[in-house]
Amino acid sequence: MHPVEFTPQSDYLVTRAQLLSDLDRQTLVYLYQPLIGPVASALYETLWTQVKVHPQYTRDRAPHSKLLQTLGCDLDALYDARVHLEAVGLMKTYTQVDQSRHYIYEMYSPLRPADFIADDLLGTALYDAVGPAEFAERSAQFTVTPVRRQDMKDLTRGFMDVYHVAGNVLQTPEGLTEAREQTRTKATPLPRISNDVVDWELLARLLSKQNLRAEELSSKRSQIAQIAGFYGMTTSELARTLARAIDGLTGTIDLRRLQAEADTEFAHQSALKKQGTAATVSEPATTRASAPATPLSAEETDLLNRAKRMSVAEFLEAEKTSHSANAFVAPNETRALRQLTGRNVFDIPTINILVAYVLEGRTSINQSFLDAIANSWIQAGVNSPESALAQIRDYKAGRTSNQKKQQRNTPRRGRRVEKQPDWADKNYKAPTRVLSPAEQKQLNARIAALSKPKDDSQK
Repeated sequence: MHPVEFTPQSDYLVTRAQLLSDLDRQTLVYLYQPLIGPVASALYETLWTQVKVHPQYTRDRAPHSKLLQTLGCDLDALYDARVHLEAVGLMKTYTQVDQSRHYIYEMYSPLRPADFIADDLLGTALYDAVGPAEFAERSAQFTVTPVRRQDMKDLTRGFMDVYHVAGNVLQTPEGLTEAREQTRTKATPLPRISNDVVDWELLARLLSKQNLRAEELSSKRSQIAQIAGFYGMTTSELARTLARAIDGLTGTIDLRRLQAEADTEFAHQSALKKQGTAATVSEPATTRASAPATPLSAEETDLLNRAKRMSVAEFLEAEKTSHSANAFVAPNETRALRQLTGRNVFDIPTINILVAYVLEGRTSINQSFLDAIANSWIQAGVNSPESALAQIRDYKAGRTSNQKKQQRNTPRRGRRVEKQPDWADKNYKAPTRVLSPAEQKQLNARIAALSKPKDDSQK
């Protein structure tokens, strides 16, 4: 669901931080599109056709209705496509208000295929999305075949063997320096998550007796940290789960099996708790403390304590069952929260507060609505569970900046009040007056004239 300030009438402008090549477009289709979806892919291609090389920030803007007409989608679908492009590092979004709110979309080219496949998050996400066979087929589109035969002699000439450069190559001309500055590109933004939820030294010691390759923990640190953080595993719990996901022959960690083992372990622990059996208690998540502007109510204090004590998976299950004992967590809800956790925009207690807020008036979590609320919190500067509670309180009281802006932009119409006649009042009594003899005589004459029958000549 899109934020209230994101409207078809709001303007946008497209700039570029990097250049786009034919290889980039092929990478978009084969590697990125299974993650972002066809609408986001179409939005990306459309925005590149509208890039302004030297933009004029007031003259070159266009309303979002232009994009909606081109893509043939509604505003929610456009916003969802935009945040998917942002999440995988294909664009950045900036906003500003002068005469009205407008957005600047800064476009980035896709990663090189080898960098995409080697990236911990993107490569694993694509593998999970398409499966092993399809992943192998897609990655094969970018296979390279450099010469590796040792019996071949390299005859390649160097630059200085062919070209002669006039002047001192150690002194850069002023015009060249300026051109380098103008053509320098920004680095592609990469999705990253925090790794501080795991004691890696302790984990390595606990797994020292397993047949595990030395580089496995370091190369798959991001994915392991995401799974541990989502389920609220202690380091020892993580070690036990990891041990079941290690391939004994190759010494590698099977991430899909690790995810499945974590799901199974969490379901087992949840069943034990429901039966009243003592289960392992997760280590409390750490969070940045920020004092709320106003004292918390008893209900808010209880919510805050539960949010800090539970993992995302535990909190989600507890919130669902608190509304109905037979409610269950659907796979799409778990997937949506995993993606939000992986973006590393909030700590775990703040995500739990977000879950509680979303489920206040809903029976399940929808990813579009979840992302919309998360984005509005980011713009509002929410960075802790305390500030999340303050944001919820302000929103319910109508004190958030978006609500105030919407109120200012809504014209107030005066209410027209019709004057009520006296006889319409329920306590109205008709006035009484005694007629004079002359008035009574005149009234009797008028009544007699009206009662007198007319002759045929008058008909």
